[in-house]
Amino acid sequence: MKKGTFYGVGVGPGDPELLTLKAIRAMEHCPVIAAPETRGEKTLALDIARGAVDLSSKTILTLEFLMTRDKQKLEESHRAQARAVMEYLDQGQDVAMLNLGDVSIYSTFSYLLEIIKGAGYETEVIPGVPSFCAVAALLQQSLTVMRQPLHIIPGGHGNLEEHLSLPGTKVLMKSGKSLPEVRETLDKLGLSHKASLVQNCGLPDEKVCRDLAEGIPEAGYFTTIVIKE
Repeated sequence: MKKGTFYGVGVGPGDPELLTLKAIRAMEHCPVIAAPETRGEKTLALDIARGAVDLSSKTILTLEFLMTRDKQKLEESHRAQARAVMEYLDQGQDVAMLNLGDVSIYSTFSYLLEIIKGAGYETEVIPGVPSFCAVAALLQQSLTVMRQPLHIIPGGHGNLEEHLSLPGTKVLMKSGKSLPEVRETLDKLGLSHKASLVQNCGLPDEKVCRDLAEGIPEAGYFTTIVIKE
């Protein structure tokens, strides 16, 4: 029996209309849809996909990912989720794993791709619209021009002042929990008036703050900050 193919599908940041045709066709093709679930994201990627594709006839495989910095526990969790996917692949069924934004940027899919591809299974990666690109479109501003660099920084990353001092545009992803530190550092560097914030981009409860010098609202997990010089 020919084994199934493991697809990584980027579903974009929140608006189902940002799903690509290739992503939609992959989900329509695959009998099994793998939906990552974490404390911060829950099954948001699945909810977005359902806004564009009828998944009622699909087998939904929920993959529970731990939110921990314990490397051993993370590796064990990733291998357990990979085994769950490979059970379907061994039955000849193709599996599409959904990921918020793009599958190459801080995605849970990347962990399983390494394991499953390493085990000899066929894989395919389908890109999606990254959240920070959707945020830039919402703000109607370019992220870079000419030779200006672009820095993508995960929320809670150390040495924040050092990163925000770099030349060019800075994007802070999933930065809700670190907002007090971000605001303090922006004020210190005189960058608050150059910073914009978008929470839950493309979702019904989307919030926008175009100038953080006017104050930072309460923000949740899916908060993106753009500092444009």
